[in-house]
Amino acid sequence: MKWIAALIIAAALIPPALSRQTSQKPGAGGGQNRVVILQSDGGSFLIEGPQDWIADRKVGRRLSVCCVFYPKGAWDAETIIYPNIVTKGPGKKTLAELMASDLARFRAENPGMSYTDGGDISLKDARVAKLRYFHGVNDGSSELVAYIDEQKIIALVVVSSKSEKGLNDSLPSLRAVLQTYTYGVQATNVKALRSPSPPGH
Repeated sequence: MKWIAALIIAAALIPPALSRQTSQKPGAGGGQNRVVILQSDGGSFLIEGPQDWIADRKVGRRLSVCCVFYPKGAWDAETIIYPNIVTKGPGKKTLAELMASDLARFRAENPGMSYTDGGDISLKDARVAKLRYFHGVNDGSSELVAYIDEQKIIALVVVSSKSEKGLNDSLPSLRAVLQTYTYGVQATNVKALRSPSPPGH
């Protein structure tokens, strides 16, 4: 329960974005309901969780995100992954503005934190995810945020871990998730859920 509380605090650190977040039941070969679609007024994207992980939508709702991915059978997992979406607007019109805002909020809540930029990961369709590591946040946890810049939205895929080792060990899973990223997917035949102004990642 303490781990969930820390994640809720983490989610509160990032600027709000009005969005519709939906989940899609996967088709043949789609895994254990690991495919999700996030929508906002500026656009939408699809990602799929890692193999042998599940998408926990109940915990996601508590975080004001669509879902939380963690290994099957490991509700209190050391490391989780979750997606979010930010619609560009005042104070976050560009990726640089959003990243600066994220950093300022983390520093305000965690004065002893540190961060490092982790370079880029190439995605399909010539897209790029820009990585940033945050250390010593939320009672000593570590986070890795992948930012994907689109015309009207910024897609986020966040890894949150109780340890730096857990964060580093999760990199292959993050890379696998990012390779499933598809921009502009329309959530057809899926009931849209309007979330109450998600507070962050």
